[in-house]
Amino acid sequence: MPQFPGGETELRRFITSELDYPLEARVNKESGEVLVAFSIGMDGYISGVRVVRSVSESLDAEAVRVVSKMPPWIPGKKNGRPVRAEMTIPINFKVNYENKYVNDRNDADRVQERKFKY
Repeated sequence: MPQFPGGETELRRFITSELDYPLEARVNKESGEVLVAFSIGMDGYISGVRVVRSVSESLDAEAVRVVSKMPPWIPGKKNGRPVRAEMTIPINFKVNYENKYVNDRNDADRVQERKFKY
């Protein structure tokens, strides 16, 4: 099974730090979970990033952008040799109605809040 450098915690940290809630989505109070699938090559590089479950055009585009920026993963191995693998990860977008937005990846202890900036 492929692994993000630093493990699951670093993957969550990367997504949270890179995710930029699109202004259009914040204004329209769009939220939900975008499922993004991608391939990890034998060299660990990501390719074929695509949305499996859509929320909105702007949130989908942001999820694809963040996944496309990921550093190379540690490739999965079979019989001691690196192999190509497919991964699917959820990226959650949440808007609360107190004029703040929240990004998380199913990790309650790593929720990050930021105020709207117009």
